[in-house]
Amino acid sequence: MRPGLRVFALLLVVGGSIASLAGCGRNEAGSVLAPTGVRPAPAEWLGSVTGLIFFDPLNTPDLAAPPYPPTRVELFMGGVLTAVDSLEPGSRSFYFPHVAPGDYSIVVRSRVFFSRSRGGIIVRERALDIGNVTLTLNPLALENAVYVAGAIPGLGTDQIPFATGILEGSGFGIWTYPNLFWDPVVIPAGTYRFKFVTDESSTDANLIGWGGNSADTLVVPVTSQPAFKGSGPATDLVVRFPDTGTYAFTLDERRQRFSIELVPSATGAGPLSVNRR
Repeated sequence: MRPGLRVFALLLVVGGSIASLAGCGRNEAGSVLAPTGVRPAPAEWLGSVTGLIFFDPLNTPDLAAPPYPPTRVELFMGGVLTAVDSLEPGSRSFYFPHVAPGDYSIVVRSRVFFSRSRGGIIVRERALDIGNVTLTLNPLALENAVYVAGAIPGLGTDQIPFATGILEGSGFGIWTYPNLFWDPVVIPAGTYRFKFVTDESSTDANLIGWGGNSADTLVVPVTSQPAFKGSGPATDLVVRFPDTGTYAFTLDERRQRFSIELVPSATGAGPLSVNRR
């Protein structure tokens, strides 16, 4: 073969190889990742943060068992709120999944407890258990007095601030009626609106204190139902008492829950009656 033809044939072979490479899909324009040195973020971060909350074991040892106080746990990164875990009454553990690597802090809040913060939480691409967080009771956040007041016969608003149905504080944030200071009242069967009133400036039109959802009618016995701090008729409690009798009321400020149960009528000498007006 003449030298010029051999060179031409070689160019054809090389050119065909380049053309075949150019036709491969993996080498098409826009299909090659530029080597930037930055790894793309995963679809879901592998880091997580979990922990367990204790509620002042010294002053509130009964809160070691459910229902637990409503609690809010906030996760911050660089002072910016990134996630919130609102705990249900049946749980005192918090959990933040899919947390990006970084330096975090948490703040734990519950109504009658001092808030608690913890920083220096270093998250990497794995699960992180930060252990126990203990909240201390704040006595100044508790009510000074609580009354059962509303449309219930014998426990009317006309008796505020010395209502027959005042509840006695039988512990930190736990209120009961009847008690040592206030005789039981026989409540006729029926459906009534009321609140656990905490403000002596309350009026019949505005009972200030702990209420609930007025759209729901609860039937006694009412056991450990949610109670909410508020004011006005929109947060009245509506309860049907199926039988005429004496009823026991309990409000737990810490758990933000209340109960009503039928109790046997008092026999013999009743509770000591004092502080009546």
